[in-house]
Amino acid sequence: MTSRTGFSLLELMVVLAITSILTALLFPGMRAARDSAHRLMCASNMRQLGTAVILYAHDYRERLPHSELAARGQMLDRMGLNAISEAFPARKELDGLGKLFQFGRYCDSPKCLYCPSHRNSHTYETNANGIQSSTEHVYSNQPMMFSNYQYVATNDEPKLHLLSDDMILLSDGFRTKQDFNHRVGMNTIRGDGSIQWWNDAEQKFYFALPDTPLTSSPLQAEIFDQVWGLVGESDQQQQANSN
Repeated sequence: MTSRTGFSLLELMVVLAITSILTALLFPGMRAARDSAHRLMCASNMRQLGTAVILYAHDYRERLPHSELAARGQMLDRMGLNAISEAFPARKELDGLGKLFQFGRYCDSPKCLYCPSHRNSHTYETNANGIQSSTEHVYSNQPMMFSNYQYVATNDEPKLHLLSDDMILLSDGFRTKQDFNHRVGMNTIRGDGSIQWWNDAEQKFYFALPDTPLTSSPLQAEIFDQVWGLVGESDQQQQANSN
């Protein structure tokens, strides 16, 4: 007679149960580590963009990259990378942050326009070919492309010397709920180049955003002001807690 060794069904079930429990215990920690890494990568992208904007301004008589969308009052749409100029419809240019890649290549790759936490339609993979072709050819027939970051220049002809140290130059996107990268907060970069994380564990920012893109400029301005009001409240709370 020969004997066989192996797991019984009961032993196998016990092993699977223990494995499931350990996985459930480890998963939140792994997710938190991943989110933290993505937040740091996002901050790194924003720092590169902030440096690129400053370099661009030095080459263009202190003018920051012009945003046609901002000039039209489309405040939430400032994440856009291409927009036909109403004043110069034949001009073959990218818009806003897109100019950093079309003129002089102030950034090595447009990948820094995209946050690793973003999981919706505006990703590097979906827009990479469009950005590349826009730097070389006419883009008037291309669909609208968006980055994951808001470019918050304050007027039609923003100047570098008008940026105060605490003025926010770039932030995570908040055009719609789907554009809000981290959901529990967002990164911003100030005029002095410092990166600030705005904590929003209660998701006030997220729930203040529209579900779908807004076409009305007054409504866009209202949402924009509302979100930045929440940012100001968060800043005051963080300062109070630090004191």
